[in-house]
Amino acid sequence: MISTGIKYLDKLLGGLSLGDNVVWQISNGVPIEYFLKSLIGASSEITNNIIYINFNYSPHTIFKRFEDAFRRLNITLVDAFTHGKGNGDPVFLDFYHQDDIDTTRVICVESPRDIPRFMEIMNEVQSGNQSGAFYIFDSLTGMNELWKDERAVLDFFTFTCPKLYDLNTIAYWVYEKDAHAREFIAGLTHITQVVLTVNNTSAGYYELRILKLEDRPSSHAGGAHFFSIVNRQVCFQDGRSENLYNIGRKVRELRKSAGITQAELAARMGLTPGAVSQIENDLITPSLQTLVQLTVIFSRPFEYFIDAAAAERGTGPVVSKKRLVKGAEGGALTVYALWDSGDIGIRPYVVSIAHEGVVDGPIMLYKGREFVTVISGVLNITVGGADRVLRKGDSIALGDDFAERWRNAGKGECEFYYVQF
Repeated sequence: MISTGIKYLDKLLGGLSLGDNVVWQISNGVPIEYFLKSLIGASSEITNNIIYINFNYSPHTIFKRFEDAFRRLNITLVDAFTHGKGNGDPVFLDFYHQDDIDTTRVICVESPRDIPRFMEIMNEVQSGNQSGAFYIFDSLTGMNELWKDERAVLDFFTFTCPKLYDLNTIAYWVYEKDAHAREFIAGLTHITQVVLTVNNTSAGYYELRILKLEDRPSSHAGGAHFFSIVNRQVCFQDGRSENLYNIGRKVRELRKSAGITQAELAARMGLTPGAVSQIENDLITPSLQTLVQLTVIFSRPFEYFIDAAAAERGTGPVVSKKRLVKGAEGGALTVYALWDSGDIGIRPYVVSIAHEGVVDGPIMLYKGREFVTVISGVLNITVGGADRVLRKGDSIALGDDFAERWRNAGKGECEFYYVQF
């Protein structure tokens, strides 16, 4: 068995075998690069080459995205972007003149629209990278956009897929499912060994399903498997494992006590009734945004949902609110900690800004992601020079950007959850 780099996925598929062609059917916005990174990282156990065929991104972007792997492993990049969608622009060509990048392992395809010539290049690559090699075709959709001939893309696949099978390689093929005709999708599915589909969900998670798994039994085919991206890694939710915080049971009990249906709760949260059902049955763990929404809807403190015993002790806090800051910025800012340690993976706080209060710079010095949901009042956040106005129930996630100013834009005190994760 050869690992995908993700234990849960290995369990679903039974791992990979030499000869496997894995087709990834993805919805728009699905972060497929994390599955590619996992495969590349796992391939360090294999001494043969990794060949990355790129149609969609500049070579600099690909190198930056997989920089560690390019520096450690034997990776060949087939660049069909620079003279394809990139139109030979000097900005993209500058990649080949950088001293800190080994461009000897990059094949710059000078005429990627010339299909016979591209086939010749791929034949040359395949002749030197046979048994044990890993091929990543990062976008059949990008190939189709360049060639403007879906039949030609399917012909390339129907020729190359069996060839890579006979050469004992492993190949990942990625395409956007809403960008292709049914006949094209059927052609891919008929020939390949494994077909996976990945969709977005309204619950803040992604859904993976197995559409085809040739020559190996699996009790997981057809079912939905949910995952999120945590610390830049794919993390699946195992529905059979015990939910540490019993969030689903708490949500179900609160909903019933409030006398509302799953459909009504879903409408208030911008989710589907199915997503609410999955949360209540602990099939998926609510995203951070969803969790904060629940605190507002049911008027429960944040810690109520993240402590296993909180429901048994009533609605009081697990730990006493600990005041961290008082009187900052001329008395405008007050910050309370809701949890004393980082053992739950996040650090939640309640922050209040006095009427007409303004706070410049970060609330707390923190290198990481932040999440804000307004409990009461109106909050104006300046991010990247632009003002964002949040009212009760509104949320914002901050990643690489940081808030330059926090201003109470309402008539009374503004209070909001501030979460570091």
